[in-house]
Amino acid sequence: MKLVLYGVAVSAFVAKVRIALDFKGLDFEERTPPGGYGSADYRAIVPAGSVPGLTAEGAPLHESNAILEFLEEIAPAPALLPEGALARARVRALLGFHDQRVEAATRALFPVVKRDWRAEPETVETACAAIEAALMRLDELDAPAQLLSGAAPSFADIAYPCTVQMARMLGAEMARPVSAPPRVEAWVEAASALPAVARSLEIHRAAMETWMAGFRPR
Repeated sequence: MKLVLYGVAVSAFVAKVRIALDFKGLDFEERTPPGGYGSADYRAIVPAGSVPGLTAEGAPLHESNAILEFLEEIAPAPALLPEGALARARVRALLGFHDQRVEAATRALFPVVKRDWRAEPETVETACAAIEAALMRLDELDAPAQLLSGAAPSFADIAYPCTVQMARMLGAEMARPVSAPPRVEAWVEAASALPAVARSLEIHRAAMETWMAGFRPR
């Protein structure tokens, strides 16, 4: 099956789909959206116009979690969902918490970086504190161990590392380091050691550095 992933390298949502593709050993091509995401050219391929987008034999898919579920169905091994209805529901809940709480809080820093963040110390503090609060709640929700949801990697383990990296890089850029509870730190470190995760972390780190450099005073 020909798979094409459309995305931008700074996106944590794109990263988690790339990680799943790599983890499952699927052959795929990665492209940037022609004309940029949301463009007419890109919507002709992925009508939603959002990233990540995936085409499977030309058929378009959008929304990262729907794409993850599709990949799990076409390539069930190695699995990224555990056995059992309750365990699977827990992983999906953790994935939702990532998207709605941790990633959303982190992404709120993007427009601050684009502005003169030095003139907005209260905005920076509020945004970084919101990320830390979300990570603290994650610790309270699941008491993460070496892997977040069990003995084998899951969707939850591949979702968080790039987002946590993004939060740290944005915080450091604005001289306000972002911290996480020790158990979350240890879990992110363990998940980041997975080869598929490590590859996307490098791609994401380089893209974030380039993006942030574009807004630094000259």
